[in-house]
Amino acid sequence: MEEFNQYQDIKYKSSKGIKWLGIAELFIRLFQFSATIILARLLMPQDFGVISIALIFTQLAYVLFDFGFSSALIQKKDITEKHYSTIFFVYITSAFVFTLIVFIGSPLAAAYFKQEILQGILNTLTLIFFFYALSAIPQIRLMKEMRFKHLGLSQIVSVFTYGVVTIFFAWQGAGVWSFVYGIIAEQFVLTILLYVITSWLPGLHFQWTALRDLAGFGGNVLGTRIVGYINSNSPNFIIGRVLGAVQLGFYSIAYQLIEFPVQRISKNILKVMFPAFSKLQDDPENYKALYKQTVYHLALLIFPVYAGMVLIAPQFIKLLYGEKWIAAIIPLQILTAAGIMRSLWSTTSLVFLSKGKPQVEFKINLTYCLFLIPAIYAGTYFGIVAVVTVIAVIMTLFLIIAEIKALKIIEISCREMIPVFIVPLTGVGAFVIIDIILKYFLLPNLSDIYQLILTVTVSVLIYFAVVIKFDRAIIKKLIKFIRA
Repeated sequence: MEEFNQYQDIKYKSSKGIKWLGIAELFIRLFQFSATIILARLLMPQDFGVISIALIFTQLAYVLFDFGFSSALIQKKDITEKHYSTIFFVYITSAFVFTLIVFIGSPLAAAYFKQEILQGILNTLTLIFFFYALSAIPQIRLMKEMRFKHLGLSQIVSVFTYGVVTIFFAWQGAGVWSFVYGIIAEQFVLTILLYVITSWLPGLHFQWTALRDLAGFGGNVLGTRIVGYINSNSPNFIIGRVLGAVQLGFYSIAYQLIEFPVQRISKNILKVMFPAFSKLQDDPENYKALYKQTVYHLALLIFPVYAGMVLIAPQFIKLLYGEKWIAAIIPLQILTAAGIMRSLWSTTSLVFLSKGKPQVEFKINLTYCLFLIPAIYAGTYFGIVAVVTVIAVIMTLFLIIAEIKALKIIEISCREMIPVFIVPLTGVGAFVIIDIILKYFLLPNLSDIYQLILTVTVSVLIYFAVVIKFDRAIIKKLIKFIRA
């Protein structure tokens, strides 16, 4: 009975957390999407390409100075204030170290990519390392305590700040520097809000024993994040170097669109469910039940989003981004496959992390990296379309490997997971067939805007009709979710 009550409590808190992060993400996505459209018209593809190159380095520093301790603090059950204070000082020290590294390496990066402006951008962006370091522990505490309402509201305010600042400076003619000012403003506001909400202050002590308690788990997570960073950013690095900033700009826009669901649906579900699954790591039956439910509801959300992207990409890009971005259409359509795989990969990460086996994910990511980088280099000889095709194919193969490994750990057969995907796949199949028929018989006679509206409307109605037919309890679940 105690295990059942714990399971129900975790389900309730998880549902509530997903709801609040969902509300936050709905606002954030709509606002960022609107901001991106405005910026795409105010700025040039090269501006997007240059900031993509700069973020390669700043994101790497962020991955490294975390050392995997954030996941360790959430996964471990017996955490004290000494652990939090010790890791806080590790983060602050890391911020200083990586700032120094960037200042030393920025001239080399600017020369390598043949972009002189890159040196100044990289040096300025080192400010965000200190904001990351300062805000990390308050954010971890909110996640561990499953206080996702406060976290979501903080993210809304900070992203709104980013959009307003970036658009203002782009309008003033600041070019690529608009992104820099917006990023710094976003992290500054988020840091202030997290400290106000948590009222947390670090203690004046550092303990090696506390550091050793977290080092083993954190080391494997760090390895996974480093390799994951390389896997995510190697296309930017290679495309920027071989094909140039303009082609990287087209790839960047396409990748941003397929990353929206990954970052704002899949990874936020991971953020909420990681502490939930960690609490159930010694309760195998409830763990399995929660895993199947998580995968099912994730598939219900992401499958129609990516299928819809393929259908509306031509009209969507032309209408909202402008004619100068037409070259991003085919890469976007191909990359939707990679988006689905990246979204589903988050469910395997849940298993590896919550079950205390981050080394398994590290090995999979490392092998993936060894295949991906040479394949991307080979693809550059044939252009950007070949590169994105390579990414989609390899990611699909390794998602299958990761899923098999994860299911083996929690002792679920692949056959048991098939029913989880039937309803979302049936719904997607239904609206794709209808939309293809409409495309050839009705839509060619309509303008782009009417094609876009009709395709989205028909797709949504058909998908919901199919889902409700096969899962009649979905409405009750949705009402219960909203009231949570």
